[in-house]
Amino acid sequence: MSETTGGDRKAKMEKIIATCREVVRREPKNWAAYHDMGAALLDLGRYREAVEALGRARDLNRRDLEALHLIGVAYAELRDYDRAIASWREVVKADPAHAAAHFFLGKTYALKRMWDPAIHEMKKCLELEPERRPPLAHLYLAEIYLARGRLEDARVCLEKARDLSPDDPQIHLNLGGVLLDLGRYEEALAESQEAARLGGNRAAAELNAGLSLVRLGRLAEAVQAYQRAIQAAPRDAEAYLNLGEAYILQNDLAAAVGAWKKALEVRPGYPDARYNLGAAYFRQGRLDEALHEWRGVLETDPRHHRARIGLAAALAEKGQLDQAIQEWRPLLEQQRDNPDVLAGMAELHLRRGDVGEAVDFGRQAVIAAPGHPRALFVLGVALARAGRSGEALESISKAVARDARFLDTQATTVRACLDEAALEALEKEAARSSPAAAADRAATLVARLRDLKAGGTGTSSGPSAGTALG
Repeated sequence: MSETTGGDRKAKMEKIIATCREVVRREPKNWAAYHDMGAALLDLGRYREAVEALGRARDLNRRDLEALHLIGVAYAELRDYDRAIASWREVVKADPAHAAAHFFLGKTYALKRMWDPAIHEMKKCLELEPERRPPLAHLYLAEIYLARGRLEDARVCLEKARDLSPDDPQIHLNLGGVLLDLGRYEEALAESQEAARLGGNRAAAELNAGLSLVRLGRLAEAVQAYQRAIQAAPRDAEAYLNLGEAYILQNDLAAAVGAWKKALEVRPGYPDARYNLGAAYFRQGRLDEALHEWRGVLETDPRHHRARIGLAAALAEKGQLDQAIQEWRPLLEQQRDNPDVLAGMAELHLRRGDVGEAVDFGRQAVIAAPGHPRALFVLGVALARAGRSGEALESISKAVARDARFLDTQATTVRACLDEAALEALEKEAARSSPAAAADRAATLVARLRDLKAGGTGTSSGPSAGTALG
């Protein structure tokens, strides 16, 4: 609304109020004048005066349900939600088909986090006016479902809203976001691209499109989408963050570092950008710079788990194992049943030579999540170091059986924690296995461990590079 239009409307409302005051001066029982005066006061944001005038209209004419409905609106604007609810409940008791009262009841129940009655009232509104445009009831019901984590129900509501208002870019954007969370990436991409085409929040639409394209493995297109998001909103640090992550997936570390540095330029201290920058330095072996970034993240956000994991990983790589364990303890305090955290502590103790402690934490990890590959593997390595090669081979075999590619992610753990004596003991244990097929499988497994120990192909994991990089 322009200033001129707004000024004209205010003048019109003031004129209505003045006229109604003159009418009730002459006709003190003219309920309609009180009603119109209250509606105009409500329009001007003079809510307490509106309640008074509308209440007078209601006193004079008990059939004036619209006055009672508007009283509820005024109370809601005053954030007196209980009185607002009471007014609307009285309206729907007298007129169950009053769709607007059901709508506002649902909206206000949601504000009070009373989710079940909020859903009930919004559904009642939609039963009465399923085709209402703009489709506000569909949109608010979708928001309520999202607040309850009911993504599929939210999707249905947003698709109905989209069908009623196909040219509304925000609806396409919101639907794209929900589809993205549901893992329906092709549909999410289509909705995000339509939102961008319609010219709504173009930066957010391109960002969602980029996220969808990354999930679809279309990395070059994702980079282009993030670049368009940056063109639309050059100060959006999140777009730079995601652009860097797309570059990393393309193995372009230099471009990723540039993107994350730009994110920090537009949002100094941005924790996720600093974390990623530290991870990039870690990959390059620039441990002191990685430590600097991760310590900076933890100064801003002491509960940033990935930064703390990275910090411990870098300290472990530098051989500062006491400090690494010290940094790991807060993670353990916050997530005592997390198998990855327990396995990480087991590995740190193993690196330091505390084999008994390592076995203990490894067992805790397996108890926390039986069948968890990382927990089983670290326990197996700890048992191998403890000279219990039979149990060790069994635990490592279970880890690999769960995920055939898992072993390739454990290169750092193997190199740091399995010594020659443990490998030789595992080889002997494998040779004793029976039947012959089991012995062959065990021998192949131990040969792969030896290959990784010698520097064979594999990626890192554990409280070292892999975990630090998330």
